[in-house]
Amino acid sequence: MVVRRQHIGINADSFTINGDIAVLRKFLEKFVEAGFSYAEIPIHGMDCILNGSLCTKRVAEVRRMLADFPLGYTVHSPDQLNLADAADPETHARALRSTIDFASEIEAKTVVYHGSLRHDAACGARQGEPAGIAYREAPTGASGKAGTAPDAASLRALWADEIERLGQAADHAAARGVTVAVENIFRQSARESSYRFDPRALACVVFAVDSPALGICFDFGHAFISSSEEGFDMDEALRAVLPRLAHVHIHDNFGKPSVPNARPIDMMFKGAGDLHLPPGWGAIPYDVLFPIFAADFRGIFTLEIQPRFSDCYGKAREWVNSLAAASRPAGAQDAVPLQRGNMK
Repeated sequence: MVVRRQHIGINADSFTINGDIAVLRKFLEKFVEAGFSYAEIPIHGMDCILNGSLCTKRVAEVRRMLADFPLGYTVHSPDQLNLADAADPETHARALRSTIDFASEIEAKTVVYHGSLRHDAACGARQGEPAGIAYREAPTGASGKAGTAPDAASLRALWADEIERLGQAADHAAARGVTVAVENIFRQSARESSYRFDPRALACVVFAVDSPALGICFDFGHAFISSSEEGFDMDEALRAVLPRLAHVHIHDNFGKPSVPNARPIDMMFKGAGDLHLPPGWGAIPYDVLFPIFAADFRGIFTLEIQPRFSDCYGKAREWVNSLAAASRPAGAQDAVPLQRGNMK
């Protein structure tokens, strides 16, 4: 009988931690109590990077604390890290290398990176297209929304410098046994140009790097918002990333854009923006999407839930486990409990 290692993780919220290692400890205690086997650690939430470089004393303190828990770990790089930053690109590149080094220190195998952006609108191929993505005509997708697909050759030309930078990051990661997973993000402002809005474009960039140490983090909540804003099919986008799918972020929303200058508590009643609800609370069609990837997925099913919903941690883990199990072939078994010694 085939035994599948199916691990479910959850993020430790960087804003809540805000540099306080005692808060991180409380998060980890809750995660263990809820039955998670992995936790995603935000390096920026613990003040482990200063001016792009690791704070070695702080890293040692965090590493000792993490070792107290029967968890495996993944790492989230700083949210604002941007390899295409126009003002100070070297600090950003150094920060990504430092994040990879931190992951190696805590025996984490995956680093999530939000992808790069430029603050201009000069990269769109024609009026009305998402800036930073060139498109070609294609058959209309299953929902009738798509009709175009990213043009790989044009993307490689538009983002040639980014492909080189990601390749350098991948080389650094490979030397440390780490995979960098580039995450899809919805548009933050009208002036942004990026390949990260459309997972199909993100896949083109990652394919161009062609490194086993560079993969994709498919964020379902971000993709759901982008699918309505940019006009692509969720199922088509998910299938496009499968060859390099290394990590997933699971949470829920209603696919509505964020409201400018609104507080999260104000967005909640409107159902607007990136709410990070427990899965099943919003409108993402997970029952359709999980069968596309879950049966062959070898990464960590990572929940990204707002801490305000911490009382739902256990139920959310069970929800993911149930849906993932339903997508596995007959004869597969649940994962064995994780121990620090069998994290490979």
